[in-house]
Amino acid sequence: MKYSEQHQVNFYECDENQHLKIPAMIDLMMSVSEHQLDNGTGSTEELNKRGLGWVVTQYHIDIKRWPKPNENITLSTDPVGYNRFLEYRDYSFSDQEGNKLITAQSEWVLFDLAKRKLVSTDKEMMAKIGVPLLKKLPRFPRIRLQEDYPIKRQYRVRYDDLDTNHHLTNGHYFNWFIDTLDRDFLKNHVVSAIDIKFNLEVRYGQKPFACIKLVETDDEIKSYHTIADEDKKDKAVCELTWRKL
Repeated sequence: MKYSEQHQVNFYECDENQHLKIPAMIDLMMSVSEHQLDNGTGSTEELNKRGLGWVVTQYHIDIKRWPKPNENITLSTDPVGYNRFLEYRDYSFSDQEGNKLITAQSEWVLFDLAKRKLVSTDKEMMAKIGVPLLKKLPRFPRIRLQEDYPIKRQYRVRYDDLDTNHHLTNGHYFNWFIDTLDRDFLKNHVVSAIDIKFNLEVRYGQKPFACIKLVETDDEIKSYHTIADEDKKDKAVCELTWRKL
């Protein structure tokens, strides 16, 4: 069942170009889906009582225009279906005239917080939420690791980086990705599409590397990112498509 709510974009949610920041967008997506699940069996509070949590494994996001400070927008989310292990949820941000600004697909799993591993979908909970069983799963673009990433920067996971699942929260990955890019580039370009796949969780105190390769052609500009530990295990892989302002 689709759910929508209104939101006025705050100045602190935007960057110096007065565009909604990627981490703020992710936070708003998390917020609207949590509000939909409030007082239900699928809420974070109820799942935590069972030692479980929702963990996103993949996003595909298209951005037609980034919301600006003080703009009133509509946030919508729709849990579109599930199978044995995966759940799928769509999001959209629209302006006051109903024009779609941002659309997103996401893939989720239920996670055992003590054992740190995924568990099978709770069919009874899906039925209570009104989410259908899918025969055909949504398709996401394939994200490929690059042979080399010329630039890498090491970070440490702080306490403030953690979410209720006790690992690095979704939006903070993008803080690291954006930080590896030059400010002059960021002031003159804006993200138009995002693809990211989360492979392994990043835990408190770990010191992974954020790696980047920027490729500019006549047709498009793409930045390829990965979060990797010292053993070169890829925690996440991401592709950002950019356009000039």
